[in-house]
Amino acid sequence: MATCSATVPDLNGSGDAFYGPLWNSSQPHVDYFWTTYGFAGNKAYWDDGFGWEDPGNISLPLGRTFNSLWLLTYSAEDWENDAYEATALNWGRRYVRENIRDLRARCGDGTAVAAATGTLVELYLDMWYGQAVPERASTFMHEARHIGGKDHNDKFPAGSVFSAGQPGADSDWNYEGAWMYETLYLWWYFAAGTPVTSAMRQRARQMGNLYLDNAFAARPPFRI
Repeated sequence: MATCSATVPDLNGSGDAFYGPLWNSSQPHVDYFWTTYGFAGNKAYWDDGFGWEDPGNISLPLGRTFNSLWLLTYSAEDWENDAYEATALNWGRRYVRENIRDLRARCGDGTAVAAATGTLVELYLDMWYGQAVPERASTFMHEARHIGGKDHNDKFPAGSVFSAGQPGADSDWNYEGAWMYETLYLWWYFAAGTPVTSAMRQRARQMGNLYLDNAFAARPPFRI
């Protein structure tokens, strides 16, 4: 693995201190996440400082990834129901596990939090140390949607914080692209996620609105 490092932000501010104890680095949870979400066979991409030797360490990438996967898996009140007729809180984990088959840790170059190619998703430092736990879960939705067949099809609008005028946006909400899936998940997390702190609920709302305002060529006529 390449050598890289990052400053660990406040664990309370990122939500990691709240979500870490909910799965408590238990072996059944570790085994479930590892076999369900594309880690299997990828030890070489998660050791040497990324956390394989210490999966319960929520300062390391693997533990922080597991926090977001716990949220993705269990944040619906009726989490056992993952039918697509239910809310994004229910079917989000199903959509991710059905699309992402190969999950790897990389340092990244600071230009992205993650990237999808085929059924492979690479996660980068900016995801683990720049995003709070619910944002990381929504990133899985974003990348899974790319694997599901939706590339970005337009340019970022004028004034966008995401390089206005450059490719990488979705044309509009009805395109049902990666930004829509990511924002939809954050919206449902804000509205009905459980268990959740008020800080994480508001963080999801803030980021969802940021995407609505900046990631669609035609801005949706609503806010969270």
